Amino acid sequence: MSSRSLPQQARLLLTESRYLLPAVFVGFYMIVWLLTRLGLLLFQQALARNGVGRVLEALAVGEGFDLVSALWLAAPLVLFLTVLPERWFRWRATRGLLFLWMAVAAFSGLFVAAAEYFFFEEFNGRFNFVAVDYLIYPTEVVDNIWQSYHTGIILTVIGIATLALLYLLSRPMRAAWLHRASRLQRLAFLGVYATVLAVATMVVSPALARISDDRALNELAGNGYYSFWMALLGSDAPYDGLYATRPQATNLARLHRLLAEPAAAATTFAADSTLRPVLPLNPERKMNVVIVLEESLGSEFIGALDTEVQRGVKESLTPRFDALTREGTLLTHAFSTGNRTIRAIEATTSSLPPLPGESIVRRDQSVDLFTLPELLKSRGYQTMFVYGGRALFDGMGKYLSHNGVDKIVDQKDFPDGTFTTAWGACDEAIFSKALREMDGLAATGKPFYSLVLSVSNHRPFTFPQDQIKAEPRFHRRENVVRYADHALGRFMREAKSHDFYKNTVFVLMGDHGARVYGAAEIPLASYQVPILIVAPGVVPAGARLDTIASSLDVPSTVLGLMGMGYDSKFFGHDLFRIDPSAGRALMTHNNDIALMRGNRMAVLGLHESADLYDVNPATGEMAPIKKPDAAGRELIEDAIAYFNGADRLYRGGAYAFQPSHTQKERLARGEGIAVFPALIAPGKEGINHEK
Repeated sequence: MSSRSLPQQARLLLTESRYLLPAVFVGFYMIVWLLTRLGLLLFQQALARNGVGRVLEALAVGEGFDLVSALWLAAPLVLFLTVLPERWFRWRATRGLLFLWMAVAAFSGLFVAAAEYFFFEEFNGRFNFVAVDYLIYPTEVVDNIWQSYHTGIILTVIGIATLALLYLLSRPMRAAWLHRASRLQRLAFLGVYATVLAVATMVVSPALARISDDRALNELAGNGYYSFWMALLGSDAPYDGLYATRPQATNLARLHRLLAEPAAAATTFAADSTLRPVLPLNPERKMNVVIVLEESLGSEFIGALDTEVQRGVKESLTPRFDALTREGTLLTHAFSTGNRTIRAIEATTSSLPPLPGESIVRRDQSVDLFTLPELLKSRGYQTMFVYGGRALFDGMGKYLSHNGVDKIVDQKDFPDGTFTTAWGACDEAIFSKALREMDGLAATGKPFYSLVLSVSNHRPFTFPQDQIKAEPRFHRRENVVRYADHALGRFMREAKSHDFYKNTVFVLMGDHGARVYGAAEIPLASYQVPILIVAPGVVPAGARLDTIASSLDVPSTVLGLMGMGYDSKFFGHDLFRIDPSAGRALMTHNNDIALMRGNRMAVLGLHESADLYDVNPATGEMAPIKKPDAAGRELIEDAIAYFNGADRLYRGGAYAFQPSHTQKERLARGEGIAVFPALIAPGKEGINHEK
């Protein structure tokens, strides 16, 4: 081989030596990923939405991501083949091990391609933080996959394809391995490979995938393995160094203005945090608090929010929820902070903006934070969490028990024979258990706080069909929404017969939308959720509140309804207290974090990027603003203050719960009343009594 030219030697190393294996590996994965991308482009109808030019650009960029990903995946094999002596390489055991490795690699590549297709179908994106989180809890995820898809058939087809590939490659592989590769040739190959890999890694970055305003097309331009690795690296990435920052003094000054009580002439904040006194608008009521997080119940399913249902054009999937809106106040423009249940738990307990990366529910330092259950517990409340699945999933039980929740009820506490899915006991069982537990708490004579999390409205979309049957004219998702609505309606109907009902604030809300979809950078429609507040004699019955709201507003709103005075660190607003124009929503999607106010949204991204959009909160349509005006620049600065400020407060320990009696003493002395002269009753300002 030494008499041949360098290009000839390089070609022979790739086709007639041990290095044929990594060459086949890289080529195989490149082909599988290209076919996956083409399939997803067809599934997304990307050509019709973006045109030929953008689709070709996505394909070209995708090849770059695929190449660098394949080179990294093959790097351990290349290193192994380089250091492996020739006589060891010729051992039959070594050749057998390499064939086995090739079989595993081929099967895994095809299996992951199938998984990525179904993941994209559900989340409209490549493998991201959701995929990282799911892999940590395989019990629920594997059961869910097995029950939701024809997994046995898929694995059989992949197995047959793998065997066929091995059969086709066996002869050329054995022929190639008859040729020797000298030590010098192996070292030269490793050097060239490392150089190509280093250059490709430097050239390819996440920013390359931002080729259009169509978020789905940008996702398709990427690579699932690459996106997964980026998500894994950034699962608990610090805000500083990745996103736009400002000095903390600047952040706090802006936050103090944004969080100041609207009815106050002045609000006194602590200099180094968001701590400030909140004085009640009404006499305090020692009411129970029940917050129900309905799994995947997006606003798209709610008949009371669907104009076609209101006109009688189509049938509502949620007749019980619709009926309950006549008993309470419905927030018509409410948005979740993220697309995972733990984001809803985070928001409705801590009222913190959704920090980028991993939810605080999953972070080890989330102990003794300033949370709603911790605050209520300090006022003598009993606290409880009721869940049909395993509380260890996503660290929910650990987070809640470290932040004010005394009693955790989960799957192990349900009797044998309870109808369950991969995610736990069905909704009817959850609500029946919750009512029994609440009766026990009420019997003590002390008020209680209870967070209830449902599970049924999730793949595999199975439910007990004792009282409500699946309708063939509806899809599986639609049928399970009907069941979830039935179970929630039954819960509220039965709750009325319990003594604690008349003295309880119920918050019935979706934890997030059913799935992530759409072309927008932030798929807004997927984040819109119903929030219904039912509190007999406290909130207007049959009212609709059109203020833009966030799930992190729940703690402040609940405390306001109870007339509780307290020292607050919450980032949320009392929605019955603010002017409708002050409503805003904060959310996170993959690596982006966003603040929406009115018809504009500021989006903060990696590499300290900051973009501004015109948005339609009703439809989710977004249009980029190339040259922000003064108001747009202010919105961007507000977004930085919210997220950068919250991240530093959380990481620095300034969001810890510090019980304070100064507020109670101040009220007892009659002080502070002059600070809040414009006391208003609920329903006078900030609420639209639209029947």
